[in-house]
Amino acid sequence: MPACRSSPPSRHDAAGHANQCPGSGFFCGGKVKNGKGIASVGSSSRANGVNSVGSVATRISANEPLSVAAALAGQRVLITGTTGFIAKAVLEKLVRDVPGIASIVVLLRGSRAQPDAAQRFQAEVLRASVFDRLRRDDPQRLHDACRRMRVVSADLAKPDLGLSPDAFAALARYIDVIVNVAASVDFREPLDQALAINTLSLRALTKLARAAGGIPLVQVSTCYVHGHHRGMIREALAPPARSAVARNPNGHCDVDGLVAELQSKAADVKQRITDPDARSQALIALGIREAQRRGWNDTYTFTKWLGEQVACAGMAGGTLTIVRPSIVESAWREPQPGWIEGMKVGDAIVLAYARGKTTLFPARPAGIADIVPVDLVANSIVLATAQALARPGQRRIVQASSSTRNPVRVGDYIDLCQSEMRDNAAAYPRLIRRPLARPFRTIPRWLFIGYLSVAYAAANAANAVARWLGADANLALFDRLQTTRELAIVFSFYTSPRYVFDNRELLAMAAEFSDADRQRFEVDPRCFDWPSYVARVHLPGLERFALRNTRAEEAAVPATTTASLARSPSA
Repeated sequence: MPACRSSPPSRHDAAGHANQCPGSGFFCGGKVKNGKGIASVGSSSRANGVNSVGSVATRISANEPLSVAAALAGQRVLITGTTGFIAKAVLEKLVRDVPGIASIVVLLRGSRAQPDAAQRFQAEVLRASVFDRLRRDDPQRLHDACRRMRVVSADLAKPDLGLSPDAFAALARYIDVIVNVAASVDFREPLDQALAINTLSLRALTKLARAAGGIPLVQVSTCYVHGHHRGMIREALAPPARSAVARNPNGHCDVDGLVAELQSKAADVKQRITDPDARSQALIALGIREAQRRGWNDTYTFTKWLGEQVACAGMAGGTLTIVRPSIVESAWREPQPGWIEGMKVGDAIVLAYARGKTTLFPARPAGIADIVPVDLVANSIVLATAQALARPGQRRIVQASSSTRNPVRVGDYIDLCQSEMRDNAAAYPRLIRRPLARPFRTIPRWLFIGYLSVAYAAANAANAVARWLGADANLALFDRLQTTRELAIVFSFYTSPRYVFDNRELLAMAAEFSDADRQRFEVDPRCFDWPSYVARVHLPGLERFALRNTRAEEAAVPATTTASLARSPSA
């Protein structure tokens, strides 16, 4: 693997064209301290804001099929969020199937474990399992791609990405398209942190797109920005479900005042509460309260909706594509069947059941579960990027979803998981450590709340009798109740759907591409069937990839504490 090293920016030639970025390997953006320093992508492909290899050269007439290879040939693609699940899949797909890209610019900040951004990229991305197939089958392709990657040390949570004016301008001169996959995906994130990543970062990214001469922005959002709206959710901007927000002259929700209000409330919490843990919990509670009173289930979906509004306002008149995935799970085929990182929305419930932590959950069995394999999502993002470059000037919203094209009921999906785990338990030694003693059952949410109240009361009474007789309390029962309660608080909205997500715009976008590209970059969820996906792909993927270490298992099942057992149940 090439080593990361810094390099000074190259200079423009007399004609204003860029020289090739010097050297090889990674270029980490010399460390940005106090907004100073310069990203080492200082060489530029533009003169006076005009892209010398850019969208004019790649535009294709409306009558010709689009080509991913042609649209991305010679382009410099900035991508964020590469330490995350979806962006890793996008990056691997670009490396494997779009070798003509001139450069992939990775925007990344250092971490506690890896303060240097380039070293973090090597440790957490290039060495990740997503590249196992390329390392095995085509190591030269991966090596060549690494030589074209540039790592810029930057922070999405800061104004202008934490870059100095010179570094920001140098980055703008260099890139041809922005693909923003970064997100804070914790449903219960402190409000200030969720706002910084999911909402306010779009101000810096849209500013970067404008400074770069109006280059396209591909913003990865989520289908669940619809909040509590029901029925068919279209590929369009959705208003809040429970509150009114003023609109600007372009017809978009004007969220600047709302964002300022939320920032003010978060600042007040941080000023009043000095204990770090108590402050974090208060900010989590504030985010959930603000989200739910305005029509969203959680802070994540609320702040992603705000991010869409900021993106639309910042890209007014420009090229913007919003890609909304639904619940993203393990890969159908690429890079490997079942590839996944960590435990996703439904997997936490599967793991809790497999561990004997819960056998009951609030759900609507007749509701349509919207689950989509990550490779279909990555393909959607690649097609959206190519389409934005080839046919600029549009604003498009597409939903990478399955509920209208290949629906599966919540109850049927649960049955498929349960049947496979029961019939082939020996195939899942990491997932299933002891025989499954009881079947998994679902009940309506309203009944679940009553059940928890009765169960807690019964458990308390039984333990009181045990203590009176000198016996030990049954803490295992409390542990199971608490796990079920915690999972229900976070996930029951997603297991009780009264909506489906339209994806006709996504399919229409795919139809603009050649037959070969539609096969290579599959986005239609009809390409797989649910029984095969669950039994032959997804559950084996959890066993093989997600449960390769105990940290993933421990993070997936909510921890309980003695103090939390005394709290009254709610869901």
